[in-house]
This record gives sequence, C-alpha cells and structure tokens, in this order.
Amino acid sequence: MWRYRIGILGGLGPYAHIEFERCLLAALGCPANDQAYPEWIVVSIPHTPDRTEALLGRGPSPIPAILQGLERLASGADFAAITCITAHAFLDEIRARARVPILDMVDLTLAAAQERASGARIGVLATTGALRSGIFSRPRTCRPSGLEVLSLLDLPGGLELQEDLVMRPIYGPLYGGLRRPGGIKSGGDRDPESGIPHRATLTAAVRALADAGASCVITGCTEIPLALGRDPVHGTLLLDPLEVAAHAAIRIARGQLSLP
Repeated sequence: MWRYRIGILGGLGPYAHIEFERCLLAALGCPANDQAYPEWIVVSIPHTPDRTEALLGRGPSPIPAILQGLERLASGADFAAITCITAHAFLDEIRARARVPILDMVDLTLAAAQERASGARIGVLATTGALRSGIFSRPRTCRPSGLEVLSLLDLPGGLELQEDLVMRPIYGPLYGGLRRPGGIKSGGDRDPESGIPHRATLTAAVRALADAGASCVITGCTEIPLALGRDPVHGTLLLDPLEVAAHAAIRIARGQLSLP
C-alpha cells in the first residue's frame, strides 16, 4: 500500500512538526490497524538559526543546520517536508545540496489557493522574513498565474500591523531587539502583557486582509494554525500549508503523486 517513506524536518519550531504529524494522521482518515499507517521519520533540529533573522541580515544562515537534518533523513526517508514556511526562502539552495527530495509547501499552497478561493486576491499571514523574501510572490514556472498576493505589509501602517498582529503573537513581545517568551513558539496562548489571546490578535489580522479584498488567507507560518485554527474567520477561508502539504505527502507515500 505504501511506496515511499515520509521525512519530516522539524524543530523550526518544535510545535510545528508535531502539528504536521497530526495533519498527516487526519489526512489518512481511519486506517484499519497500526500496520495500515505509513512510515515517517522525524528529525528535530531546534538549534537551527532563526530564519527571519537570517533573511533580515541580523543572524547566521540556517542552511547548514537544515542540511544536517536532511542528511539524517536521507538515510531512511524517500522525501522530506520542512515544517517551516520561512525556511522555504532558502529552498532552491537547500534542494541543490540535499540528497533527499523536498516538498515545496509554498507552491502547493498557492495552487490550492487558486483552486479553492473565490477571488484572485489572496491574503498571506507570514513572518516578516518570509514576506520580505518574496516567496509567496516570486514567479516560478510551476506556480499558478493570476493570483495577487496581499500581506499586512501592503496595507497602510503595515510595519506596525505586521509586528503587532503577526510577529508578536508568533515570537512574543519585542524589547531592545530581543523577544520575550510568550509567543506561540514558546507555547503561549495569549500575550504575556495584555492577556489578549493570540487567536484574537490573529483573527484581527485576517479581518484586515479580508477588508482589503482577500478572498482567502494563507496561514503562512506553521505556528499560526496552532492558535488560529483552520475554520473560516468571519466567512474568510483559511488555508494552512501544513494541512495542504500533509495531504500531498500521503498521496506521494502511496505512489499516487510523483516524488517532489
């Protein structure tokens, strides 16, 4: 039944790869017994340097640590998913140096957005590094055409909105260039100072993009669904790259799709 073994590169952060495993289980439906599940291998590399800091020129490259994890996966997995959207800004270089094929969660999600969204304008909630890298808008031959990608950075007061409604819930409050614990990455469910739930803050971010004309919103940081969930927000469809990639990974593992 199963043709290929799935590899999961995690620790970017740790909650995200656990959520990806939950998405894999959900994508399976109801297997008859333990033996009906696919094989997957997880390698968690939490010491990987922060991807946003690297993209903004404030920290070291995460590529060596990511390649270290992928090399471990190559000994047992037939393909891999990197459970961090911001890391996909480095995907071309990583693919050129890795021994295992790697899913492109961004391309898969944009294709799903074109298929499911009711309009051409798509909202994206993602880290500042991911947005500044252009991974959601960079032309690629395999990407759907006709999509307009909109982020909070494109709105009036975008830098402040991006910090308050996305970066702070994900990473925690910023003081003197350093983040304090309390964000989703550290297991928090609400702002450590205001007490406002992260779900409420991220809901405000979705509404801002919907008010700007987005017909659906991609939750383009793998920690966001942990607080926001996947159900529509006030009628706005949410699209989770982890969920999209999990369904693709199951189909690849069954041999229904080719290796990436």
